[in-house]
Amino acid sequence: MQDIETAAPLAVRALQQWYGADPFALQFGLYTYVEPALDAHWGKWNSFKQISRNVANSAIAVTGQRDRIQDTAQWWISANAITAVIDYMSVTGDHSYLAPAIENTFAKAPATYRPINTHTLLSQPFSPFRVKAYAGFINSYYDDEGWWALAWIDAYDLTGDKRYLTAANDIFQDMTGAWDDFWSGGIYWGKYNGQPDRAGAGAVPHGCTGPYKNAIANALFIAVAAALGVRYRRRNPSATDYQDYLSWALRGWKWFSSPHPDGVAMINEANLVNDSPNDQGVNNNTESVWSYNQGVILSGLCDLTELTGDESYTATAQKIADAFIKNPVHVASRSGRPAAPPPNQSGVIDGILHEYNDCSHDGAPAGHGAAPGIGTTVFKGIFVRNLARLHAKTLKASYGQFILANARSALSHIDENYQFGCNWAAPADEADFVRQTAGLDLVNAALLVGKTDPAGSSPAAPASDAS
Repeated sequence: MQDIETAAPLAVRALQQWYGADPFALQFGLYTYVEPALDAHWGKWNSFKQISRNVANSAIAVTGQRDRIQDTAQWWISANAITAVIDYMSVTGDHSYLAPAIENTFAKAPATYRPINTHTLLSQPFSPFRVKAYAGFINSYYDDEGWWALAWIDAYDLTGDKRYLTAANDIFQDMTGAWDDFWSGGIYWGKYNGQPDRAGAGAVPHGCTGPYKNAIANALFIAVAAALGVRYRRRNPSATDYQDYLSWALRGWKWFSSPHPDGVAMINEANLVNDSPNDQGVNNNTESVWSYNQGVILSGLCDLTELTGDESYTATAQKIADAFIKNPVHVASRSGRPAAPPPNQSGVIDGILHEYNDCSHDGAPAGHGAAPGIGTTVFKGIFVRNLARLHAKTLKASYGQFILANARSALSHIDENYQFGCNWAAPADEADFVRQTAGLDLVNAALLVGKTDPAGSSPAAPASDAS
C-alpha cells in the first residue's frame, strides 16, 4: 500500500515511456501512440472497404509514414501530456523532466510537418510535394492551439522563462483571428486552407452542415486570454498591456454564457456545458456533456475574478463544478429518439467520475469489447486538473473530497507498472500515454489538494498492491 506522494514519481515515469518512443516522436519531442486503425488485417478481406483499408495501411507502413500520422494525430494530446508533466514538477518540486522533456519539446515540436492544405493526416500521406506548413505551435484546429498555449503558460509559471509566455501569446494571436459575428461571436473550431472555416467546408464534425463553433475551442479561448492577462499584469502591475487579453476574455465569456442575440448560452439550465450549439447557433441541450468542457472554463473564470475583482466569475465556476460532480452518467438512446433527445452526459457513478463512453450503466467497464475513442480518455484528467485549481482558490471541501476519492479509486486499479486505464473504477483496460496523462492529472490534483488545504484533506490513498 502506498500513498499518492509515493505513487506520483512512478506515475510520471510510466507516462514518459511513451515520450519519443518511436523515431518520429523522438525527433520532434512528442508522445507515441500506436494507432490500431492503421493496422493491416490481411486475414480480413470480406469487403471492399476492408481490402482498401489494408492496402492503404500497408502503403503507409511501407513508406515509413505510420509514425508521423499516428503521432501527429495526437498533437493536442501531447500538449496535455506536457502540461501534466509540468504540473507534476510544479506540485512536487521535482524538476528532473524540465530539460529532457519540456525544453526538448519546446525546441523540436515546431518542426513537425502540419500541412496547411489538409484537414486529415491521411489525406495526402504519400505526396512528393511539401506544401506550405504551419509554423510554431499553430495548426488547423483552434482548440489544439489552445492546449499548447496553456501548456506554455504553465511552463512559464514553473520557470519564469519569458520564451514560454511569448509562445503562448503568439498562439493566442492566431486564435483571435477566428472570431467573427457569425452566431453573434465566438471562434470557429478549425480552419480551411489556413483560414477560419467560415463556410463549414472542412473543419466540422461528422454530420454537421455549415459553420461550426463549439464549447471547447471557445472555453480554451477564454481560458488562454484570461491566463495571459493575469500573467502580464503580474509581470508589470502598473502597465496596461494586460487589458487587451481581459477584453477578449470578457468578450468570449459574454458570448459563451449569454442567450441569443448576445451569444449561444453554452451553459444549460442544469449548469452544465453542452458540447456545442445546434446548427442554428442555439444551445437546445441536445449535445453531449463531456467532462473537459466542464473543466477548462473553471480556470478561465478564476482568472477573470483575479483580473476584475468580481467574485461572480468564481461563483459561476462553482455552480458548474457543483453540478458536474453530482451529475449522473446518462447514455441517450439512439434508436427511435425524439427530435430533441436528452444528451449523452458524463458524470459520476458512486462518486467516481466517468465519461459516458468508458463504462456500462453501473460503472463497470464498457461491454462487448467496446473501447472509448482515444481522445475522450484524457477528458477526465482535464476536468480534475482544473477542479484542483478551483479548489486552491476556494478551499471548498467537496472539491478536495471528490478529487481524493477519485485518486484512491484510480490508484487501487492501476496495473503493476503504475499505468492507468480509462475507467478509474475498474481494472486498467489497456495502457497508452493518453490514459496515463489523465491518471497523472488526477495524481497531481490530489497532491495539490493536500498542498493547498493540508488541514482539510489528506493526500494519502491506497495504490495497487503490486510492487
